[in-house]
Amino acid sequence: MESLLSQLVLLKKSQNLFLTIVFLFYIVGINSCKKNKEFGLEVDPESSSVAAIYCDTFSVISFSVISDSINTDELNGPSPLGNYIDPVFGEVNASIVSQIRIEQAYDFTPASGSLGDIVVDSVVMYLAIDGSYGKIEKQEFFVEVLDEDIFKDSTYNNKTFLSTKAVNLSESGSIKSDPLFPGYFAGVLVDKAILRIPLNIEEFANPIINESGSSVLNGNDGANEFLSFFKGIKISTTNSVNGGLYYIDLLNSYSKIKLFYRDTSGIPSEHDTLDFDFNINSNCAYFHNVAHNYSGTVIESLVNNPANGQNQFYIQSLGGVNGRLIIPGLDSLIGKQIIINKAEIKLPFEDYLYDDFPSPSALFISRRSVDGNYEFLPDLFEGNQGGVFDPLNKNYNFNITRHLNEIIAEKILNDTLKIFPNGSGITANRVVLNGMNSTKKDKAKVIISYTKY
Repeated sequence: MESLLSQLVLLKKSQNLFLTIVFLFYIVGINSCKKNKEFGLEVDPESSSVAAIYCDTFSVISFSVISDSINTDELNGPSPLGNYIDPVFGEVNASIVSQIRIEQAYDFTPASGSLGDIVVDSVVMYLAIDGSYGKIEKQEFFVEVLDEDIFKDSTYNNKTFLSTKAVNLSESGSIKSDPLFPGYFAGVLVDKAILRIPLNIEEFANPIINESGSSVLNGNDGANEFLSFFKGIKISTTNSVNGGLYYIDLLNSYSKIKLFYRDTSGIPSEHDTLDFDFNINSNCAYFHNVAHNYSGTVIESLVNNPANGQNQFYIQSLGGVNGRLIIPGLDSLIGKQIIINKAEIKLPFEDYLYDDFPSPSALFISRRSVDGNYEFLPDLFEGNQGGVFDPLNKNYNFNITRHLNEIIAEKILNDTLKIFPNGSGITANRVVLNGMNSTKKDKAKVIISYTKY
């Protein structure tokens, strides 16, 4: 009997010991989860002694500046044309400058030998539309002849303005074209939206036809040929009109000037309407210029008072405004025995459904190099920099891990970062970003995960 009691006591002690051990493991497990939850994921999942430290308290200084000029000649994309007024970013006016080339060497002289028998019925400029920006309303377009040469091997930017002969060839009046519906080209409905601008016969057609028989109509290049005689055109519109921007595809086959005429020297039944094309193609020099007017806008106030960028800062395409970021606290990591596992910049934006002024599809970050010029971050060349428009989380998220590791290694200075939009030369997109002192829920933030060694 005593032996049985002894065994039961011993068994009870063993059970208590087992429960105690299980409880201790449970407590350790809870503490370990809290640590991981507090400091981030472990670098090595099989190690329980090394954990990443997580920090999102770095100050972010943000502001906006007027963009430097951007090249706009022969870009791979549409050319903006029109004028609109943005309630936040002010007025934007975009015009197009381009050469035109004759379809072929030509002589309009009829069989009668008299140019007086040539009757021009109409001259129409057709411009293929590849989208729009802002709300499209009626506006008046002007077409002028250039008074100075342009060259395909020269560089032109959004602030380049060339002189013209100051004579308006356009007879369009106030017009608009729906960028979402097919339009008419030479009287035929086509599968492309078309902006149609009638031109003055006396000012455009007759001076060219009168050159029949001379070297002017012999070709497009060389001395005394067409490009020397007719240097090019400028297409523009008036200010202070909220008409929207058309994105014009100059290289589309529907973008050209057509001259419709008849040879009346024969019998009336033979007076068929003929046409001759003046083409805009890849052999032409062309560019667009853009004027921004920020008078009385929040942009004007922000550029003059950069400290206001801590609340909101602004980015706009077409040579408008760019953002700047300074993260001074990153200097505190220099010289520390750490490895950056991941570093991100989150820039929340204001976005409204059905807004007439959509945001850029992506933003880019560049940094100042050792020679003082701006360069892309090394993370971009690894294909993981990010910066894509995120409509779900309403932010642009950037990976700057390589960049920060180079700062810590003192390969590059912790200097100002430049934020600018994708497609800056061919779209008008703009965005309002929240600074770290924004009254909005989501604010600009730098998030870093690092490991000590």
